[in-house]
Amino acid sequence: MIEKKDKQVVRHQKPKGNGRRTAFLDRLPQVEEVIKLKDIDCPHCHQEMKKIGQHLYSREARLKPAELYCVNLLQESYKCAQCTSKDNGDLIISSEMPQSILPHSYFSSTILAKVAEYKFNLALPFHRQIKLWQAAGLPVEGRQLATSMIKISQTYLEPLYQQLLKLTRNEAVIHMDETPFKVIDESNEQSYFWVTRTTKEFSQHQIAMFHYYNTRAGKTVGQIIGQDYQGIIMCDGYNGYSDRLYPTAKFGSCLVHIRREFHRITQLIDREQLKKSKAYQVLELMRPIFYQENRLKYDNREGKLWQRQSRVKPLVDKLYEYLISIDHPQGRLKAAVNNALKLKKRVYRIFEDGQVPLTNNPVEQSIRPSTLIRKNSLFAKSISGAQANAIYYSLVATAQLNHLNIYKYFQYLFDHLPNRKDEGLEAYCKHTITTRL
Repeated sequence: MIEKKDKQVVRHQKPKGNGRRTAFLDRLPQVEEVIKLKDIDCPHCHQEMKKIGQHLYSREARLKPAELYCVNLLQESYKCAQCTSKDNGDLIISSEMPQSILPHSYFSSTILAKVAEYKFNLALPFHRQIKLWQAAGLPVEGRQLATSMIKISQTYLEPLYQQLLKLTRNEAVIHMDETPFKVIDESNEQSYFWVTRTTKEFSQHQIAMFHYYNTRAGKTVGQIIGQDYQGIIMCDGYNGYSDRLYPTAKFGSCLVHIRREFHRITQLIDREQLKKSKAYQVLELMRPIFYQENRLKYDNREGKLWQRQSRVKPLVDKLYEYLISIDHPQGRLKAAVNNALKLKKRVYRIFEDGQVPLTNNPVEQSIRPSTLIRKNSLFAKSISGAQANAIYYSLVATAQLNHLNIYKYFQYLFDHLPNRKDEGLEAYCKHTITTRL
């Protein structure tokens, strides 16, 4: 007996879209373009047909190329007929004209904001921007762009930069690091950007700042944050971060920097011998420390401190017990072990204050975009250019931390800073940063 089974047809419906495409298109200015029927005569009777409607066939985003146009600012003047006299003459009052960011220049705030965005956010050097601007019809040379950016930084942005530095110095914990930078006019062969950043958690403001100096000497730390800074500085093991030079400050130490020394050793060991090496064992002891740190649950810094003391501290204790137990390390291993032991007190700073981060990664992430700019620009010609770079890097990095549109942010500054009178810079800092309550 043959058993028959009914065949079932299953139709799989296509998953519905998440609506992102539609939401994106809806945000754009809407333009309707009707594709006309070329021949409205009936192909059969050749009589003119009647339109019965239209429907949306497709949607697409289109690009409008950069376009220059000239704005002529006209000033109105009024005369009061009642106040006219033989002695005082006519009373004439004119409208108050806005001050341009660069008087007597055809560079507007919109153009200069885009130049700043290209250079300090998208890493496009001035000499490469020239082709873009000339293609748009703007007569410009590379030196003009550099000179304009320096002048704006010195005249308008330096006070804002100093205000952000003042806020940074008031933070209880800050990150600090340094990165090399070449300046042609400097007497020293190597100069540096020192970089400070407020912590991701518990800080009042999200601020990242670049500070140009022609030295890596430890005295620079005090010049940046103040000789009597009483907070905690999260840094690497560089001896410029000195307890002797700054007795009122406390220093934390980045566990990632300590780990790197052992990781480099493992890169040199044969695969067969790797798991037997002491450097590998150190890495294995560090792994659960980062794992537990990333899984702490807390609502405030006190809660984080308590969680660390109960869940992370036993793991750090175990790590240092192993480091101490290594007998007579040699070569690279000796240097890595001695460095870790030297920084033990600073590593344990995380168990004194919940605000102290475990690593210095956040400040390194703020530095990273500037390294791409350096690869494209190679160096700064003048000291004033290097100082201007530090200011623009700081504003861009801080704006990014606070989720601002870089172009619109620069345009806002270039429009408003030349026209502020007795207004303090606090309002512009608030526009830059997000205050955390």
